Amino acid sequence: GDKFKDFSKSVVKSIQKTDFSFPEVSLKFKFKHKKNFWQKEIIRQHKIFNSKFKLSKSERLEMAEIKAAWYKSILSFVVVLILIIIPIKLFSYFELLDVSSLESRIMDKSKAAFNNLLAAADSVSALDFKEADAEFSKAGQGFLKAQDDLSLISDSLLFLASWSSDPKIKLAAESKKFLAAGAVSSSLGKNLVLATDSLFSKKELDFSVALENFSKYGHLAVSDAKQLDKIVSSINSKNLPLEYQDKFLALTEQSRLLSSNLENFVVVVDKMKEILGLSKDKRYLLIFQNNAELRASGGFLGSYALVDLSGGKIKNLSVPGGGSYDTEGAMQVKVKAPEPLWPLNPLWHFWDANWWPDWKTTSKNLMWFYEKSNGPTVDGVIGLTPTVVERLLEITGPIDLTAEYGIIVDSKNFWETVEKIVEHKNLVKTNPNETIVFKDSKEALKSSVPLEQGLEENVENKPKKIIGDLMAKILEVLPSKLTQDNLVKIISLFEDSLAEKQIMFYFTDLVLQEEVSQRNWAGEVKDTSRDYLMVINTNIAGQKSDRKMTERIEHLSKVSSDGSIINTVKIFRTHNGVKGEALTGARNVNWLRVYVPENSRLISASGYINPDFSTAEKPDSSWEDSKFLQNEKDAKTDLVTGLKIYPENGKTVLAGWVVVDPGETVEINLEYELPFNFFEDNNDRGGFLNRLNKILNPESEDLWSYSLLVQKQPGAKPSDFYSRLYVSDGIDAFWKHPENLNWFNGWEISNQVNADKYFSVLLKK
Repeated sequence: GDKFKDFSKSVVKSIQKTDFSFPEVSLKFKFKHKKNFWQKEIIRQHKIFNSKFKLSKSERLEMAEIKAAWYKSILSFVVVLILIIIPIKLFSYFELLDVSSLESRIMDKSKAAFNNLLAAADSVSALDFKEADAEFSKAGQGFLKAQDDLSLISDSLLFLASWSSDPKIKLAAESKKFLAAGAVSSSLGKNLVLATDSLFSKKELDFSVALENFSKYGHLAVSDAKQLDKIVSSINSKNLPLEYQDKFLALTEQSRLLSSNLENFVVVVDKMKEILGLSKDKRYLLIFQNNAELRASGGFLGSYALVDLSGGKIKNLSVPGGGSYDTEGAMQVKVKAPEPLWPLNPLWHFWDANWWPDWKTTSKNLMWFYEKSNGPTVDGVIGLTPTVVERLLEITGPIDLTAEYGIIVDSKNFWETVEKIVEHKNLVKTNPNETIVFKDSKEALKSSVPLEQGLEENVENKPKKIIGDLMAKILEVLPSKLTQDNLVKIISLFEDSLAEKQIMFYFTDLVLQEEVSQRNWAGEVKDTSRDYLMVINTNIAGQKSDRKMTERIEHLSKVSSDGSIINTVKIFRTHNGVKGEALTGARNVNWLRVYVPENSRLISASGYINPDFSTAEKPDSSWEDSKFLQNEKDAKTDLVTGLKIYPENGKTVLAGWVVVDPGETVEINLEYELPFNFFEDNNDRGGFLNRLNKILNPESEDLWSYSLLVQKQPGAKPSDFYSRLYVSDGIDAFWKHPENLNWFNGWEISNQVNADKYFSVLLKK
């Protein structure tokens, strides 16, 4: 009783000593409007692009490791939280309140609960989910019992304790929150284990049941994670010992990220149920795009597959042995090809229909051609490149095709081996020394995957049979490799492949399409109100030479005193192949399209070469025109440079021929004026905001935003990238994205276009 009286007096004295006058309030109020005004602008800039587009490969790998260890992350979080906060450091302080027996009970139960958490962590590491579940349950019960004992101390007393100047009493004031965090963490860990067990246990469960169970426990875990975040966020870090405050703030951020990332992951799995045909049968067109022969959306469409899914299982996998050329005979209409394709064939076919970098546009065109070739309607189009297969083979390990072809395929020899089998007849004529020895397989592959290749038709012309055989083998092996040990590799594979647009999705279902669009998996040409750049290479009869090509892009923007902006873009393309080398030693003939802000005005161009296509056949006037090509058909030809200029997807396209021989480097130069003024936003948003800012803050100076969005070509290798923005002296950046953006009278960027990249600044005088 005496100690409590002394404690109460100390609280009263603390309150009496507190200075409740706030002279800084008026100063803060003065800048309140301005602060809110630009906070909103900064948030807007942050939201423009998903963070996936801003991560390097190493950062994405690190992110994959974090995501792969989500169930372990929460364990380590709990362990650190408990180690730092709950043990003797906290409860020994209750002697100040003369509750030693209570302290002992709380300590015993907390320590027991903590030991259960450690045991659960060990069980998870040993993949013993049943034991981990039991230990998590014990831990949760222990923390809840400790909370019951602590409830004997009233919340009012603990609230008063938080006002004390004594650091021990202040820490004791947070005790209930720490125990609550422990209990919720235990529940979270338990639900994560149950969710993990659904996917990785050795039980013979139907895949649909596994996903349902994962979703069930995943949502419970999300609820726990949000509750944990709420509890941890409510703890006043200033009440902790000084040496723990920074660590606790880091834990708070980790708790927040855990909550958002876990929810994101569970939502993706929920959507996967729809994609995999668990609620309704699905049929997809899989497009294999050979990025050694670049086309706008990834690469030459040599092969494709039709996949039927039902209940999460493949009901039919059709991979024509003749590849995409098998669609030619059934084509019902004749359509004029894009003019740059005329040297190959003026008649447009399915295998050349992936003409645009915007995957949605290309997918609609592919579906149209496929249906006109007597193909069925599909629920979506999925594009993937050999790069994805190489990465999958790193997970599956070597695929033994000895019985069928006398070869073993792995991630290192995949492209060359398969390409030389597919191109065998041509190589025998052009590079007989570069051929490989293999068996010519004409028999259907024996596989648990229901593979259909149409082998009974035109038996002697099935050069792409190995594509279907290899795909079936990979699908057969892959489920056994979906283990926790491979989880980092699997997540990294998809993170990298989606960011690089080696995989892209289009769905006819509007909800699913919106989902992949929001996650930047749709391969879309993005909208932006400021500067923009995308370089698209299209290999026309250049064989597989893009496998040997490298590219450097330099982007220079100069802002004049009146705010007009002149951009200079330099593109350096180097052919690292050897002339005559099998597959890759051909001249790289490239229809180069550069996408810039809509209504940009071309000033000059150099480095382009028009090949001699005078003997190329032209389309028959009776053939149909494609509605998708109307803009290109109406394109203007610049009289000075010869470039084709036309609008597409809210951008202006500058297009022309670039030719690079093996061992050479070609430099392309473009100079153009941007359609907006540096000091004014093209939609007047900046003007309005500046006027509003002047009303609220009459003495403030003008403020501007500036940004550059650089989009990567689907399927292409990373390009080296350099950008320099020159502005007048006296203009400075007070906010930058990314934060390490170099600024000196403008920005200077040295990067790689291995994914879409976004750079942004907020500026003032």
